[in-house]
Amino acid sequence: MILFYYECFFFFSVDFRNGPSVHWATAGEFGARTHFVLNESDPSSAHLAVEKVVRYDEGIYRCRIDYVDSPTRNYRVNLTVIVPPEPPRLYDSEGREILGNFAGPFREGQNLLLSCQAAGGKPPPDVSWYQGPDRLAFTREGSVCQLHIPTLSREMSGAKFQCRVEPPLLEPQFRDVTIKLFLKPQFVRVTGSGATRAGQNRSFVCTTRGSKPAPNIDWFINSRLVDSTMTEVEVDGDVTKSILTWHVRREDSGRQLVCRVSNPWFPAYTIEDSLMFEVMYPPVSQISLIEPKEPRLLREDENAVLLCSADASPAAYNFTFYKGTEVYQIRDDPIAGIAVEGDRLMLRGLRRHHSTVYRCKARNSEGSALSDPLTLNVLTRPECSAGSVVQQLAGAPGGEVRARCSVNAPSSRDAGPLRFYWTYNGTKDVLPVPASNVTVMGSSSTVIHGLHDDEDEDLGWLACWASNDIGNQREPCLFRIMPAALPEPPSNCEVTNEVLRCDAGHDGGLSQQFLLEALEEVRPRQPTVDENEISTMNDQGISGRGLSEAVYRYRNDKPQFSLDALSPGRYTFLIYAETPRGRSPRPAALRSVSIRTVEDLDRPGSLQTMTPGPPSPPAQTDNSVALLVGAALSLVLLTILTTLCVALVVMCKKKNRPRRGAEPDTISRRNIGVSMYGASTISPSIVPTVVVRGHRGSRVLAARWSGVLDDAPLAVLALDTRPHDSDSSRSDEDHHETSLTRHIDDTSQIDT
Repeated sequence: MILFYYECFFFFSVDFRNGPSVHWATAGEFGARTHFVLNESDPSSAHLAVEKVVRYDEGIYRCRIDYVDSPTRNYRVNLTVIVPPEPPRLYDSEGREILGNFAGPFREGQNLLLSCQAAGGKPPPDVSWYQGPDRLAFTREGSVCQLHIPTLSREMSGAKFQCRVEPPLLEPQFRDVTIKLFLKPQFVRVTGSGATRAGQNRSFVCTTRGSKPAPNIDWFINSRLVDSTMTEVEVDGDVTKSILTWHVRREDSGRQLVCRVSNPWFPAYTIEDSLMFEVMYPPVSQISLIEPKEPRLLREDENAVLLCSADASPAAYNFTFYKGTEVYQIRDDPIAGIAVEGDRLMLRGLRRHHSTVYRCKARNSEGSALSDPLTLNVLTRPECSAGSVVQQLAGAPGGEVRARCSVNAPSSRDAGPLRFYWTYNGTKDVLPVPASNVTVMGSSSTVIHGLHDDEDEDLGWLACWASNDIGNQREPCLFRIMPAALPEPPSNCEVTNEVLRCDAGHDGGLSQQFLLEALEEVRPRQPTVDENEISTMNDQGISGRGLSEAVYRYRNDKPQFSLDALSPGRYTFLIYAETPRGRSPRPAALRSVSIRTVEDLDRPGSLQTMTPGPPSPPAQTDNSVALLVGAALSLVLLTILTTLCVALVVMCKKKNRPRRGAEPDTISRRNIGVSMYGASTISPSIVPTVVVRGHRGSRVLAARWSGVLDDAPLAVLALDTRPHDSDSSRSDEDHHETSLTRHIDDTSQIDT
């Protein structure tokens, strides 16, 4: 019988006493894994097999054999169980387990620490790190092996390391890992330099390599970041390109274009390359005063230097200077003190004509440009506004002349106030004009000088002098006093809308006024055969062909007169020019001018007229001829009676009017309201005129008169619509005088 013990505990037996062997094992997991193996052909190979040995199966096993006729034998066996370690695990320096086949990412230059750990294992395995065939680290009979690399170089990017676990009597275990490394950019270069014309587009390329991952590429112009939308990025392996398309401007000239490359994993590390913009553009010119420094020091007789500076690429090589608003080119003129030397303009001996606008133009291969204007204001002595022209004055012995002297001078704020004095240069001596006769207003001075009665043909000269803080006037303003002439008569006279207008003639050197005389035309007397001499009117040689005396005179400062004060009729107008020297030798004459005559009666005006139409013919009857003859005779008789009545009334008023001296500004004959006829007999062709006074009742009276004069087809009704007093005792003559005065006043107001 065979008995098996583990340490002191029985767990298995084989019984051969009763024939075939009987096996027995203790209940439980261990008993289920054990069985006895007996090879009858080779009894010596009999053994106890333990399946699926585990670590706690290790220990001392004893085998006891009991014989029937022999002593019992005991055999002891020490079972040592070798336990394989767990699969190796990798950890980084921060204790994070590395899963997969890649470790990292790590940064270039970083300290690397990798740990390979094989848990369990009995006896402990050997753990080591290899890179290819080279063993980098080794731990004997330990569970952990660390790989330490102080600085990761660029060559470590993508490097493979292997952790080996080698337990005794067992197959070794392996774990491979690849290093993932972020790298700094190694190289950067900007291309695209060269001269570029302003206004064109230019492409610049920034190339970099060696960075993992692909770097950030930024463009800067003078430290100012360029918008990334203007760039395109191309990546090819570890080579990255950024293409910038830039619209080159004049302002970019001399600026620095920078390409800066950075890897976000290395925030403190950047590399960059740069170039300078080389822009070609036409000049931008500017003119300035460099001598004297202060513009207020520009004084007469001093010198000035102007500089033309230009911002240009390439540099400007040609300069020209201009003056005046019409841009007149300035050239060298040694006599005038003008010299152009390169970019400088020198003005020597400044005068008033140097006070103007200056410009300059610079030129290069790209073009030319004119500068903004620079105004020079030279402080000078006063100069006569008329220059060297001698002005003429008209005067007469015993009269006085008025002269006005105007000078050109800088403002009083810059050159001080103006001071004037006058002299009179007669034929015998030069005399100062008293200050009481001189008035000053701004840059002008006016003098009133009286002439002696005993002056001869040469009335002398007046000289005006002015001075300021710069100095005295070099040449005076001269006025020659000439004997005044008679004025010329007006010309181009015409009547429009009852207003007479003319063009003034030469005044002869004195201020002039204009006189209008209106002469009413009357029926001309038939000349006799033996009359061989024509009467004349006034002293002007105007023929008196049926003209009355002057019925209207009016003076005005302008050759313009209102004629609404005249009564209807035809007139001849004489217009004179008058000065203190006398009247124009001849007047301007307008003859046979119609003023509201029968042809104008229907025209609206201050005196409204109505002309009734001819009566309708009577109905034809058997005695039509007799009735027509009677009506004609009645009409003729009625017309004669009406005309005689009106004529007698007017003649009586003329006889009763008091005589008054003729005044130049009044009407010497009343012809307003009622037409007057100078003939003693009334022609049958004359149409009598009836004046109807009043305002509201005028049209009623007119209607009544129309009824009375129905048989008179040529009768005229004149309606005076002007307001009148209610006093019926007021005479017609008083009314005529009031109307006359009103018309004269109205005319004066119009002329004024």
